[in-house]
Amino acid sequence: MPPWERWPYQNISVNYTRALHNTDITMKRLFFLFSVILFFCFNVHDIAACTTGLAGPEATSNSHVILWKNRDSGFNNNELAFFRNGDFRYMGIINTNDTSQIWAGVNNYGFAIMNAESRDMAAPGENTGYDDEGYLMKAALQQCKNSADFEEMLKSTNSEGRKVTSNFGVIDALGNAVFFETGNHEYVRFDTKTSKESPYLIRANFAYEARSSEGYGYVRHNRAQALFKKAYHCHNLDHRYIISTVSGDIELPDSLIEKTNPVQRKTQDTVNRYRSVSASVFDSYGAGGSPELTTFWCSLGEPAVSISIPLWVRSGRVPLVLDSDSGSSLNKLFRDIKEVLYADQTHIDLVRLERSRKILDKGQKQIFRKTAKELKKWERALPEPDTIVAFQEKMLSIALRSVNKVLSNLQSENN
Repeated sequence: MPPWERWPYQNISVNYTRALHNTDITMKRLFFLFSVILFFCFNVHDIAACTTGLAGPEATSNSHVILWKNRDSGFNNNELAFFRNGDFRYMGIINTNDTSQIWAGVNNYGFAIMNAESRDMAAPGENTGYDDEGYLMKAALQQCKNSADFEEMLKSTNSEGRKVTSNFGVIDALGNAVFFETGNHEYVRFDTKTSKESPYLIRANFAYEARSSEGYGYVRHNRAQALFKKAYHCHNLDHRYIISTVSGDIELPDSLIEKTNPVQRKTQDTVNRYRSVSASVFDSYGAGGSPELTTFWCSLGEPAVSISIPLWVRSGRVPLVLDSDSGSSLNKLFRDIKEVLYADQTHIDLVRLERSRKILDKGQKQIFRKTAKELKKWERALPEPDTIVAFQEKMLSIALRSVNKVLSNLQSENN
């Protein structure tokens, strides 16, 4: 249940009226009530913003299929979890210690799914239900082998209804890359194979087939669209480009850049936002490749201040630094970096970011290089799970060295 449903904001005006007649009420309580009212008036659309995209084999430089999501949320304590359900094995990003929902994930059949909230899929006047996206995505991962299975899942629930208004992006081992703009009782399919736009698709928090005016995130959408378009025309669109260039992007149109603050950037409308808590890139070989070689590139922190780790469902487990009883220790380190790099809640220090990114990028390139080399071996013969586990740990060790070096440098600057 998101913050706007947990808070009793529907009754704020009533409570405030009663408060005016209560001679014992303090100014502090009055200020709190006004703050809550202002929060919901101006920030309700800032709660669960996400920027997402997918690319079919015709769009990518290596004919792979890609699914990407920057997750923006008020829950910054994220971790990765592994699940088993009969023949289905899957892993996904969750809020720490909440295994009931998944916010982006992939299963052993090569089916991957993510979402971006799209409240403009609610029909005007409809008694719309919201916020079951995480439950739906977990259910999909434990029963869908491909995009057709997911579409049947949507068809079967159209009549009864779903509590979702969201853009769901899915890819599979057959080479499909599809967005489903989904409401309570309907959905609209956008397939890269039949798209009149391009063999890649971008979505933020609005639907192309919107039914109301509740959409938002147009600046982020347009920036991501421009970056995908540039890479596509340069034959450079792949998982490395999305991770290194798109996911952590903090550029803005000139009209939105604060000229009086040149050494800081307000990350309110950027692709990488101050509320970005994780990023997922799923890289599939598509038709003809092994579903079990679908790589989950997981950034368990704000993309601009983190490193992406390659993971595979075939490993059968999640590394302890990504999932433990006390949460993800790697996620905590990324949050520590963010705390230093941000001058305030929304403004990132560009000078410190540039210095830190040089270190993180060096580690990321090393991970890219070693992973590509390893995958060439695995293409010839699928490795045993223990081999994958060992390799995942090696990649994590590179990430941890880079992160600790960044934190050490930042600490020295502050002393």
